[in-house]
Amino acid sequence: MSLPKRGVITSYVYGGMQIFSGVLVDRFGPVRVIVVGGVLLGVGSILFPLSNTILQLYVTRALVGLGASLMYLSVVKELDISFNNRHFSALLSSSLFAGYAGGLMGTMPFEGAVRAFGWRPSLLAVGVACLAAVILAAAFTWNILTKKISRSRASVFPAVRRILSNRTSYSVILCSTVVFGNFFLMQAIIGKKLLEDCCGLNSGAAASYTFLLMLVSMSASVFSGFFSKMIGNRRRPVIIAASFLAVLAPCAGLLILKASPVWILPCYLLFGLSSGGTPIFSSTIKEMNDSGYAASAVGVGNAAAYLSIAVYATLSGIVLDKFTAQAVRVEGAIHYPPQAYAVIFTGLLVLSVLAFIGSFYIKETYGKNIWVPKAK
Repeated sequence: MSLPKRGVITSYVYGGMQIFSGVLVDRFGPVRVIVVGGVLLGVGSILFPLSNTILQLYVTRALVGLGASLMYLSVVKELDISFNNRHFSALLSSSLFAGYAGGLMGTMPFEGAVRAFGWRPSLLAVGVACLAAVILAAAFTWNILTKKISRSRASVFPAVRRILSNRTSYSVILCSTVVFGNFFLMQAIIGKKLLEDCCGLNSGAAASYTFLLMLVSMSASVFSGFFSKMIGNRRRPVIIAASFLAVLAPCAGLLILKASPVWILPCYLLFGLSSGGTPIFSSTIKEMNDSGYAASAVGVGNAAAYLSIAVYATLSGIVLDKFTAQAVRVEGAIHYPPQAYAVIFTGLLVLSVLAFIGSFYIKETYGKNIWVPKAK
């Protein structure tokens, strides 16, 4: 497979764990779960650059995915517990901004660190910093960690059954899965290589575009949360706008390949802007389901999104492999032809159109929980 399998493994583990992570957060509380997740993430991040075999690399990446899978839903649940629903989307968007800052550092700054120190020392430093931050967080929340765990109704099968039986949130999950999947594919899987293969950019220049993509995504995420609050906590207009931008993004990608590399910037801006709907997707899914299963509901949506990323990566690798005969080898690196990426963008466009259509079937929540239990 042409695309890195380690990233696919992380996505499968992360996505597959989201449902279980949501239930764990609802049952044991966000603070306990986020500390455990942070420890797993930190240990995996430290062991990964110390690995010397393919098996060790796979196992440590799976450990990173497992730890990371517990983090986001813990933040969602803590915000749900601690603050009024009217402020939820704005606070979640601010939290996402802080979280995405780590992804931003993984682009151009990390590229510079690798050139200066090598990838192993750079990743090892990141892992040590991560584990140190978790230890510090555990020290500040020790009173909560040592409290007796109250009994909770949350368990895997009842929670998942309750959420999946609620067809109201299906359209939101579809839009979220496609919009975020398209963005992540561009940001973390094919975007940098596309710029190197088809636009003649070197690794450093390609990383700078990825840095810009992340920066736009972070800004759009913050804006969407506060904008939704400004218009009366309406979610539907933001979701429709994000889905429409997701349609335009692969169109700009096709123009890069068929017209001119001058479309690189519009393409990246559109992918980044469309991903800004992420906090609104999570808020809407939460508001459409039983409030007692807040983290579990968002977990189901996240599971769909991240499992789709793993599928996207696998299918993209298959497409690139089909064009291996037309690829050019330069200094040991394989450069795939524009036609290969055109097939991928066409697939993204079809999915985006379906998501855009689905966005018009989403019910408005106005920032309130609209779940209604079925009559027995």
